[in-house]
Amino acid sequence: MAFNNPNLLPAASSGFESGDHGWIEPTNSTLSIVTGQWLSGSQSLRMTATAAGSASVSTPYVTTGIAPGTEYVCRVPVRVGTATAGKTLMLRMLFYAPTGGNIGYRDMSIAIAPTSTGWQNANYPTVSMVAPAGATKMRAVLTVNGLAAGEYVNTDDVYIAPTERRAGDLLDFETSSFESGPGRWSVTNGTLARFGGFLSSGAGFYCMGATSDAAGQVPVRTVDMYPVVAGKQYVAVASTQASTAIDVAFGIEWYSASNTWLSTSAFTHTLDGTLRRIVASGVAPAGAAKARVLARGNATAAGQIFYLDDVSLMPPSTIAGNLLTYEEYSTESTLPAWTIEGGAVADRAYLVSGLTEGFYALKLTPETVGSGIITARLDRLVSVTPGTTYQVGAVIFRHNTGAPQVINSATRVILDWYDADGNLFQPDNPDQFFPADQGAEWYAMTVSETRKCPEGAAFARVGFQVDTASPLVDAWYADVIYLREATSEYDLVADNATGCITLTVNYVPANGSNASNVTIQRMDEDGKAYPMRAYGRTWDLAPNPYSVMVVEDYEAPLGTRVWYSVQWSSNTGATRGPRIYTQSVNTPILADPDYVWFKSPGIPALNTTVMMEAPLKWSRAARSARYDIVGRKNPMHITGPRAGRTSSLTVLVWDPAANALFDSLLDSGTVALIQAMPGYGIDGNLYVSVGDVDVEPLSPDAREEGWRWTLDITEVDRPDGGLQGSSGSTWQTILGNSAYGTWEDLFRAHETWTTVLTKG
Repeated sequence: MAFNNPNLLPAASSGFESGDHGWIEPTNSTLSIVTGQWLSGSQSLRMTATAAGSASVSTPYVTTGIAPGTEYVCRVPVRVGTATAGKTLMLRMLFYAPTGGNIGYRDMSIAIAPTSTGWQNANYPTVSMVAPAGATKMRAVLTVNGLAAGEYVNTDDVYIAPTERRAGDLLDFETSSFESGPGRWSVTNGTLARFGGFLSSGAGFYCMGATSDAAGQVPVRTVDMYPVVAGKQYVAVASTQASTAIDVAFGIEWYSASNTWLSTSAFTHTLDGTLRRIVASGVAPAGAAKARVLARGNATAAGQIFYLDDVSLMPPSTIAGNLLTYEEYSTESTLPAWTIEGGAVADRAYLVSGLTEGFYALKLTPETVGSGIITARLDRLVSVTPGTTYQVGAVIFRHNTGAPQVINSATRVILDWYDADGNLFQPDNPDQFFPADQGAEWYAMTVSETRKCPEGAAFARVGFQVDTASPLVDAWYADVIYLREATSEYDLVADNATGCITLTVNYVPANGSNASNVTIQRMDEDGKAYPMRAYGRTWDLAPNPYSVMVVEDYEAPLGTRVWYSVQWSSNTGATRGPRIYTQSVNTPILADPDYVWFKSPGIPALNTTVMMEAPLKWSRAARSARYDIVGRKNPMHITGPRAGRTSSLTVLVWDPAANALFDSLLDSGTVALIQAMPGYGIDGNLYVSVGDVDVEPLSPDAREEGWRWTLDITEVDRPDGGLQGSSGSTWQTILGNSAYGTWEDLFRAHETWTTVLTKG
């Protein structure tokens, strides 16, 4: 993690490609730019001794990017021209006050093997240091001892920059990265040395190797102890490799304030020639105030080497507010207890990606390929508070055998509730499966759902499900598993009084996420999808409002179950950001099955219930024709598709307000939607075009309220278009509107009943 920051040296002074190198103060030497001997580019800087002895040269002063308290690293590669004994290299990093005085420096010295020439790949001098208080500039000085007159050394690809550390890392750069050697570590029954090469990208150019003196334990630990807080969890991480298979217990040693050893949290890994990250986590025990990082090899013979690089000791990284432990979240050191249903074996597996945390994940291997739904539930019950909304989420990877075929698979998370005695209180009605129809060898799905903890629940149990019938899927991986308090991603409310389901989408994509459009659909039990109506348009690639969205669905079939899909996308329809696939919800019902809804799909304020006087009798007119042909016995039949269904419908309305509302619905001239409870004889949604209409009072002397309406109807397809107004505007709201003192005031304000109900 040390060599990713931008170089503070200008390119001309680090790569020497322009010829104007800017290096200063050559002592007993001359400087020149040469070609053919380089680490990067095509040129390097050569320092030639003018007399026998020592020669030195300085980088330019660095005056920008220097901050007291920040740790810096300097690396100066060296190429030796001749193989003679007695040469040593020293690299000095110096810091200066504004007045120019030297206020701190640090040296790093190495010896060059007497037979060595060329670039010293195993011995690039590297030094690191924290800038002292008051420092405003710095430089590095390279000194070579033991040169004969005319001998030279080259340098190239010189680097000075702040070191890069992980957030919260307790280890300093020198302990972590081994650029200056293994001096900050100790060993028993072995020797430590700096080796050229690195085990972790961006972690510098060297690693530390521990070589066993004999068979037995080879404990390697940090010399320094680092402050910790009892009861807090910490994680140690390292890149590792070994010359041969060797078991290494890696972990954290806990100490008291008086340096008394208390306990060790260690986990054994078998290292070999494979480069791998290893992790150990543990909670600082009572009385702990300090900690060391430990790597204890179990050598079976002398000369066995295991390597460490890029070591860290830090608090664990997790999602803010996560109620799960670090191991439940990321499976880094151990595999927590999971219950698996559906035929799969759980294991802890190495998995590194840009979406996962750490280097390991929970792995599910199906016992039978293509086995279908596999359910994994964490055994531990997590304490929760009734009335609080929680979010459960995970990143789930699917791996297939690599065959280039589209694979149908899906996954989702689940959240069950338990009572105070640990008994199942309420199982989850989970969100829909998130599908992944992809042919890639690896495919990741980020899934989550939110639920409000019901009254009577005391614990929650998290889990997830995967679903595949493809024999190509050989494993599933789960990581970044969390449970936390959150705002509900969405809310679903079914209202029998209005015959409406209201979907409130609380999730709002960030501005700049390129989620410029949104599509919202209702998914019926028969698998059909319908775009939801928005105000003035439909939610079909509609402009994203970047705010909470409220969707009123007056067309969900009565007495069934539906769910909703919310998908953000670019203006071309390409998926952007997360999807929301809601849980299933029971649609509204009519308490009195003798009534049916008569709705205007675009003007919900006109929706009303009426009583059908008789079942529908359908007619379907023929569109085919027969023609008699002279000289032929039988006529010619010209085929045409039969016309849609038509009927004469009689409905009864019992009060003046409902009668006026029904009259307004007919006045609109739009397609009407008729909905009835299952078993009534009207299956699903019936959209009709209303033709001629007759109305008559039910009482011949007009002393009793009631009207009979006779309508000629023709079945039509679901109409397009959005919504105008809401069912929130009713006769009751109009009557209670103080803006109108009399009916005459209301009539003056609006020309028709439709405008009364849609505009209030």
